[in-house]
Amino acid sequence: MSNIFRAYDVRGIYPDELNEEIARKIAGATAKFLSAHSASSGQVKKIVVGEDARVSSPALRKAVLDGATKAGCDIHYIGQCTTPLFYFSVNKLAADGGIMVTASHNPPRYNGLKITGEGSRPISGDTGLKEIEKLINLEIKSDEKGSVQELSLKNEYIGFLLNEARNISDSVKNLKIVIDASNGMTPLVLNDFLPKTKLNVSPLYFEIDGTFPNHLSDTSREENLKDLIDKVVTEKADVGIAFDGDGDRMAVVDERGNIVRADMVAGLIYEHFYGGDKVVHDSRFSRAVRDLFGAKGIATRTGHSFGKTAMKQNDAVFGGELSGHFFFKEMLYADCAILAMLRLVEMLAKENKPLSQLVEPLLIYANSGEINIPLPITNQYEYTNLQFKILEMLKNKYRDGEQSFLDGITVEYPSWWFNARFSNTESLVRIVVEANTEELMRIKKDELVSEIKKVP
Repeated sequence: MSNIFRAYDVRGIYPDELNEEIARKIAGATAKFLSAHSASSGQVKKIVVGEDARVSSPALRKAVLDGATKAGCDIHYIGQCTTPLFYFSVNKLAADGGIMVTASHNPPRYNGLKITGEGSRPISGDTGLKEIEKLINLEIKSDEKGSVQELSLKNEYIGFLLNEARNISDSVKNLKIVIDASNGMTPLVLNDFLPKTKLNVSPLYFEIDGTFPNHLSDTSREENLKDLIDKVVTEKADVGIAFDGDGDRMAVVDERGNIVRADMVAGLIYEHFYGGDKVVHDSRFSRAVRDLFGAKGIATRTGHSFGKTAMKQNDAVFGGELSGHFFFKEMLYADCAILAMLRLVEMLAKENKPLSQLVEPLLIYANSGEINIPLPITNQYEYTNLQFKILEMLKNKYRDGEQSFLDGITVEYPSWWFNARFSNTESLVRIVVEANTEELMRIKKDELVSEIKKVP
């Protein structure tokens, strides 16, 4: 069962890897864990439960409710929601924690559980998920069964977003914004939020459908942005925005139909709204953006739980990672893709310049983007063994560079650098290569891919 316990959540194929029985046990174990770590009375009184629109989510959610209430938890069930709305609800209700039934951006056959503590503090492998895994085989029951209360904080969340949008100038009406919701959960919020704003939006795939009939909702993959790109170019829009399945990631396309990497977006948002304050970023951000952050930049491991934890520990006001998560102190350190969109369009309206022009000063280096290298393995043991071999090869081959092992391995040279890390959800090595010239980047990218594929 350990294969479904990832670095920062629970995720697997339904029902082969994750099913109702397992979800029930995890919910009970979560209640036990939260009770033991409660900052108040030592007894969990309430948790929040929400779900995305995947076909398997209702069945898994029922199992979560059953397991948590049998363990004595009172539940605030908020129904279908985006993951940021779930975080907002945990905080607004001052809950002891929560369980969100979602597999985020994964294909339809997957599902999962995102688990939080108080203040929507993420429960990751480093902060309790391994302990929860150890508890799942215990029969956890309380003398008094908990209750389930159904409610929605969507209107309160929309009120929060409207307040954050209050400084957007009337000139935003002149911007044409294409939004691809990927048939995910974001329209649950957007359909009520957008009519109350000045935004001029052309919608794409706003029908909520957990089978994702038009394209997969992984916004980090270029093939899933093709329809957005085509619509931006055809309609001569100023910017294109894509949200993933549970609405916690944002991808951006400029007016020319070019994808603007998330580190570039984070750099722009930071420069225009948070400059001078502490900012958290994953270790794969472009050197140009890291230079922009300067001493205020704090590198962290990739993964939403690590970014949020680092923000809170360092009292940072903003954070981002290459996959398109953006974290805000305004959201009590949680990620909020819609808020990231609002900051971006506010900047565009204020600057009255094309997005491609605004991002150009940050495009100093040639960057490969994230490259996925599949590994020929069949089980977790082989995967772990191959990870060790690849890491040792990279350490030795590039030992003359400045090495960091914060997240996989990062090696810095004056004229180029690379990061190689192992996926927490698939049997992949993910690499990013950046260099002073396009030619050097391509040479080093090809060299790395070749060397990794040679490892037996």
